[in-house]
Amino acid sequence: MARIWRFVDFRLALVAAILAAVLVPPVASAGSLLGLNNNCGVTSQPFAQFGDARDYTFGANGGLESGANGWTVSGGKVVAGNESYYAHSSSDKYSLQLPAGSSASTPAFCQSTTSTVVRFFVRSPDGGKVRVQVVAKGLLGSVVGVLDIATLSPSSSWQAGPAVLNLQSLLGLLGVSSIQLKFVTVSGTVQVDDMYVDPWGSRGC
Repeated sequence: MARIWRFVDFRLALVAAILAAVLVPPVASAGSLLGLNNNCGVTSQPFAQFGDARDYTFGANGGLESGANGWTVSGGKVVAGNESYYAHSSSDKYSLQLPAGSSASTPAFCQSTTSTVVRFFVRSPDGGKVRVQVVAKGLLGSVVGVLDIATLSPSSSWQAGPAVLNLQSLLGLLGVSSIQLKFVTVSGTVQVDDMYVDPWGSRGC
């Protein structure tokens, strides 16, 4: 997976944050001090059938069942048709469709000061490609860094996307207040659905 840091200062901050995380032992206390949400809700194992036994919580409007509420969508739309595993609920009915040139950013994820992991479901009915990014924002909501995680070529059937290990969560020690996933469709049409987060990297990578 290609990892491209967009900002030099952000890359240097990541190194500093990793060192700080090693030198500061009480992680829970650090999270409380920074006001990070250490209680992210009920957990489940939605990706267990794919060999991922982490304990995840469902992202805010992670299944688009409330339309695009909380998302930032450009050129895409919420459509009928849930991911075929119904990981969140058998009654869910919707997903997000992103044609070529469109993009969408999730609501901010609940995160910790350790190895936050996010995962989702994805498909493309016509051989499309989508670039997945992690966007980190500061206390005032401005973007302080963007990390290119991967460019995916999903199959026509729904599949679990990669488990994204967000090293940016370490930057809570240095003022990063939220992280989001951003999807940018490079070609074809892509659908995404059911966003999950494991704020504390419960089962490792």
